[in-house]
Amino acid sequence: MSKLINNQQNPAWWKNAVGYQIYPKSFYDSNNDGIGDLQGIIQKIPYIKSLGVNFVWLSPFFASPNIDNGYDVSDYQDIDPQYGTLDDTFEMIRKFHENDIRVVFDLVINHTSDQHHWFKEAQKSVDNPYHDFYIWQKPKNGREPNNWVSLFGGSAWEYNPATDEYYYHLFAKQPDLNWENPKVHDAVSQIIDWWTKHGVDGFRLDAISHLKKNQSFSDVTDQEAAMNNVPGIDKFLSELSDDFKRNHLMTVGEAGGVPVTRAQQWVDSKDGYFDMIFQFDHVSFWEKFAVGKVDVAMLRKALTNWQNGLEGIGWNALFLENHDLPRAVSYFGNDRDMRRQSATALAMMYFLMKGTPFIYQGQELGMTNVDFDSIDEYRDLDSRRFYQEELAKGATKAETLFKLRSKSRDNARTPMQWTSAGGFSNHEPWIEMNPNHKMINVQDEKQNSQSVMNFYKKLTELRLTDPILLNGKYHLIDTHDHQTYVYTRESGSTGYMIITNLSDEPAGYHVPIEYQNLKLILTNQPDLQDTRAMKLQPWSAYLYKYERTTSHEINE
Repeated sequence: MSKLINNQQNPAWWKNAVGYQIYPKSFYDSNNDGIGDLQGIIQKIPYIKSLGVNFVWLSPFFASPNIDNGYDVSDYQDIDPQYGTLDDTFEMIRKFHENDIRVVFDLVINHTSDQHHWFKEAQKSVDNPYHDFYIWQKPKNGREPNNWVSLFGGSAWEYNPATDEYYYHLFAKQPDLNWENPKVHDAVSQIIDWWTKHGVDGFRLDAISHLKKNQSFSDVTDQEAAMNNVPGIDKFLSELSDDFKRNHLMTVGEAGGVPVTRAQQWVDSKDGYFDMIFQFDHVSFWEKFAVGKVDVAMLRKALTNWQNGLEGIGWNALFLENHDLPRAVSYFGNDRDMRRQSATALAMMYFLMKGTPFIYQGQELGMTNVDFDSIDEYRDLDSRRFYQEELAKGATKAETLFKLRSKSRDNARTPMQWTSAGGFSNHEPWIEMNPNHKMINVQDEKQNSQSVMNFYKKLTELRLTDPILLNGKYHLIDTHDHQTYVYTRESGSTGYMIITNLSDEPAGYHVPIEYQNLKLILTNQPDLQDTRAMKLQPWSAYLYKYERTTSHEINE
């Protein structure tokens, strides 16, 4: 292990860091079977290092029947053969460490696969020692116990004839673990310890706000009340937190639905459950297939709410993309005729806020949503389920495919675009590659000084080298419009001003008079600006360093 990778001596290393999320199935195929793998990741470590990032977060590659692309785990201490072996995993961790890059795994502990040996035993009889590892209810009038629904559609209950019971599954037919049973925590704790001994530096906790279920098991009018952030979850999270802190692990919880007013319990710097959480107020995560233009004023409000809400309390996780979301340049930006400008403007907007920035694979290229024209091209089970349900309601194929093009999870899962020929595999990939790889790829962006990739590299270097961008306070300069996002990061009287126009139309901006000695640090535009009367082109972004003559409080 590198001398720099010492989590015990530097427990808060994740604060001054930039993360890179890898979706292994779509990253790089080393053995030409059409599926990305661990040896492929190993081969691309020099590329990841060239981006300047400090850690990687890998989506699941544990043993799995892949009903939900690896988020249905059948063995937490073994590897899906399509990705490689345990030895490949240990080699990958070691080589990342040799390159001063820490490794964060995705830990899915809200549910398991129905092929996990715990569940195979649990479904045999009510007396089986593993039975209470899962959530069971007897039929009610010969039907499901209640009206709870799965997030993937339909009832959340599946019948088990051997015990004449239904088991609960919030997602696909992946049985939810029963965290009311202390033995579940004990088993998970052993898994955490095992991976820590093998060099893992942290975990992203999938669906962690769902661990607690409403124990009345009665019908609900609000489905969230049954399974999301249910009172009493604190006990489970606190016990898990002890496991992570004992092992000096970085943790980031996926915690949709947790309001900023409760966030202190989750990420308090002294005794919060996790180091960071992913919240989705700015990406409409739960509005799965809603199509509509992102409102910049609402975006400012959502992000500022979390910046102010955690100031002096906890730490933000900064992101625009992940494996469940559409591509940022397609969702927030303009992927038609202003792809590079909007990708770089969005990058500057979120990357320099207070917190730890995450880049999702391909985001640094400005990869876009894919334009599939048939449901047969989609692989995501939730997208296929949605398609069938919409047609059953009377929607047309064209209407439904339009919604999927905007929000399907497969938009983020098309193969990484390495070269103009594709470069992901010499075999037909498991999911079709976006045809625009001919214009958007690593090979070409490396050579273009004005590329999205090189812009991200500059942002990363700035973020990791200037203490103001680490600890400086965030302050929104509210422009009261639906185009611009302007904020500062400041320490003492010195700071940075980030000015972005997140729209397809020109905008004006006047830098307030108290900001003096402005020095342009980075822009995605060729022209210099008079900062007292800026004419912002569509999707323009400017970063200035300044000295300030008066305090913010005077102006508020």
